[in-house]
Parts: sequence; structure tokens; C-alpha cells
Amino acid sequence: MIILWIALGIAVAIVLTAFVCYRMAFYANRKRRVPEGEVDLPLGATYEPFHPQFKQWANEVRAMPVEEFQITSFDGLPLHAKYYEFLPDAPIELMFHGYRGNAERDLSGGVQRCFRLGHSAFIVDQRCAGKSGGHTITFGVKNTAIVCRG
Repeated sequence: MIILWIALGIAVAIVLTAFVCYRMAFYANRKRRVPEGEVDLPLGATYEPFHPQFKQWANEVRAMPVEEFQITSFDGLPLHAKYYEFLPDAPIELMFHGYRGNAERDLSGGVQRCFRLGHSAFIVDQRCAGKSGGHTITFGVKNTAIVCRG
């Protein structure tokens, strides 16, 4: 009987540990709200020296012509992306932001790099980021959609 209680205790500990790890790594209860016109800057002393550059890139990209896309995922979430066209026949770079980031903050410098190379840019807010919906970070695993331009 004591072995059964020990096994039950271990099983409960494993389930609780898995739940805590999931919540810490993949679940985002709510997105940080940034006032209109402000730039969502990454937090932490490591990023502070780069804040002026982040702001400059974001403000420059905000001034560029953009086409916005929104689709609804198979599970009902709005997924958002922006398309910056260099020229109609230019190659298109698909760009995805990093962990707990968003497209505007993480990829504004990339849009400008694309234009310097003569490329168009398609930047995506993944689930739980930017203007896309959801509460669980999936690292793009569930972002399976194809957007076609006519």
C-alpha cells in the first residue's frame, strides 16, 4: 500500500512540474499593451542600449506603405501579417519573430534590409504575439496557412 502512495505522489509531482513548465515557457496570459504611437521595446538591461535603434527602425517602417493580412486559423484565432512590397516582381522574404517577440519590434530592421537588397518583406505575428490572437506560444507549429496574392 505504501508503494502505491509513493507512486501516486511521484505521478502528481510529475504532472505538476509539467504544468508549471508549460505555463512558464508557452503560456502568455496577456500581451503587454503599448500606448498608440509608442514602440514595444524588449525589456531588460541587455536590450536598453539598443532601444533608440529599435525605435528608429519601427518608426521608419511605420511610415512605409503596407498591406495587412488577417486570416482565421483552423481553431478560430485571428493571425496577422504585414506585406511590404519593394517592387511587384521582387523576391519576397518571409520573416518570423523570436520567442515572446512580435513582428514589428523584431523585424523592422529586417524589412529595411530587404529593401536594400531589392526584396519585398512579409512579416508575421505568430500566435500570442502582436495583433495575432491566442495565449499559447507554439513556435509556428500551428501557423500553417498559405496566403496567395492574385
